[in-house]
Amino acid sequence: MADYTIKSGNIVITTKFPREHINEFVSCANDSSLGLNLMSHGFHYPYTEEDAMEFIDKNREVEGESFAIDFYIIYENNVAGVIGLSDIDYDNSRSHVGYWIGKDYRGKGIATEALKAVIYFAARTLRLHSLYTSALIDNIGSIIVLTRNGFSIDGISKDCFMYDNRFYSAFMFSQLL
Repeated sequence: MADYTIKSGNIVITTKFPREHINEFVSCANDSSLGLNLMSHGFHYPYTEEDAMEFIDKNREVEGESFAIDFYIIYENNVAGVIGLSDIDYDNSRSHVGYWIGKDYRGKGIATEALKAVIYFAARTLRLHSLYTSALIDNIGSIIVLTRNGFSIDGISKDCFMYDNRFYSAFMFSQLL
């Protein structure tokens, strides 16, 4: 897979993980709220260096074509989170977009700027036509990030995610590029 690095505003997003930042990456990801907000049972808590290395080294290609591209978000020379495209569908020119920001970096406009950069990358480099994602209905921060970047709510998926024996509903978002 090609390495991509994009500077946007006060952040840099890069597909090449700066391995000297592994400890801060682990610290940033070691947040019990991320599994719920990412709607993922696979995001471990506590998050370990082994979890981080597995994520960083994960294969994201089939027959030379990327089906996922993860960018590490660098803010003030620190890893602040991850943003990426997954389920890249070249036949239908669309992809899922997802992101997480470490607790210490939230509320600084980092996710908004990172998403802006990934939208540009998806449109210009990958030539995609649309992006889609979801956000829990009470994840106000993520809803703001998405709407500031031109995503619109397509609907609600009721009780679509079960976490700690409780069901959660999510807004479904999309954007034409």
